[in-house]
Amino acid sequence: MLDDPLRWSSADQERALRTISRWYDLDFGPLTDDLEMILELASGRERVLELGAGSGRIASPLAASGHRVTAVDSSPAMLALGEPRMREAGVDLRRSDMRCLSLEARYDLVLIGLSTFQHLLRREDQLAVLGCARTHLAAGGRLLIDWTAPRPDDLDPTPGPMQFEWMRRTDAEEWVTKHAAQELALDRSCGSAIDRASPIAWITYQYDAVDDSGSVERSLARFPLRVNLSAGEMSGLLHEAGLRAVDWFGSWQLDEPGEGDRLIVSAEAA
Repeated sequence: MLDDPLRWSSADQERALRTISRWYDLDFGPLTDDLEMILELASGRERVLELGAGSGRIASPLAASGHRVTAVDSSPAMLALGEPRMREAGVDLRRSDMRCLSLEARYDLVLIGLSTFQHLLRREDQLAVLGCARTHLAAGGRLLIDWTAPRPDDLDPTPGPMQFEWMRRTDAEEWVTKHAAQELALDRSCGSAIDRASPIAWITYQYDAVDDSGSVERSLARFPLRVNLSAGEMSGLLHEAGLRAVDWFGSWQLDEPGEGDRLIVSAEAA
């Protein structure tokens, strides 16, 4: 395993996604609170572009509700998982890197959902995606980004324990449990965060599937995620990319910032 998250490559990311793809829908499929928020904020916006669409958990319901949806993802594993449902829902599916996407169309809403933005570890990648999003906004269009709000333990150098998240039964009559852990990526020479201004954590997902005979199959994946991303930092990124924030929310229930565990910004071209 790599210790330096900034050496993490697209091939490393794809290996991690292949490992968890079998359980991705079991894990995130039941999540609907963010989808209800997105459907509300997308009301009246016909053309929608989702960047980092994954398996189509958001794109497919948006299309089914009458929006003209284009979904973009660079992962073959995620696209293979989500293509059948997205094609059936009428989603225009594109395999592309969202840092350098170039489409002819312009969209009333560009969406980066469920912490996808936090997979962008470098400032230059963040700005590239924001610039790409701005380029694809129609006149009066909005960009919507949803990510995990900063938490007190984001900068704690103590490795977090594996914590139980859920146990669920699959259609194949297996019981699957998920555990997860977060560990701040450290500069091994001095034991401090690699960059305290832009901290990165290693996230570990562990899925254990137990069949009726008691046999256990474990799937373990580790990947880096940008953490402790504040509203102030996002405002600066938006400004540099030629965008400006219009609305801020702190939860999927559209509470005020600070009243929930999310940060959600709606932005427009400056």
